[in-house]
Amino acid sequence: MNADQFIEFLQPHFPDAFIQAANEGNKFDVRVVDASFEGKRPVQRQQAVLGLANQLISDGTIHALNIQALTPAEWEAKQG
Repeated sequence: MNADQFIEFLQPHFPDAFIQAANEGNKFDVRVVDASFEGKRPVQRQQAVLGLANQLISDGTIHALNIQALTPAEWEAKQG
């Protein structure tokens, strides 16, 4: 699996999200920016993404996953 395939995997679960991913082998960094994260603690946001990726981790497709899950306002603040 590559970064584009991982984005395609996540997109149906976060249809309005901005998703970026990068990988080096089977180690992935992913950023998901979605309004559904409003009012959720950072761990809850990460769990939402991790829960989807658990099977990929279990079967060895992904060895390591670094998740950055942000609200649109948080993403905007990082850009400015």
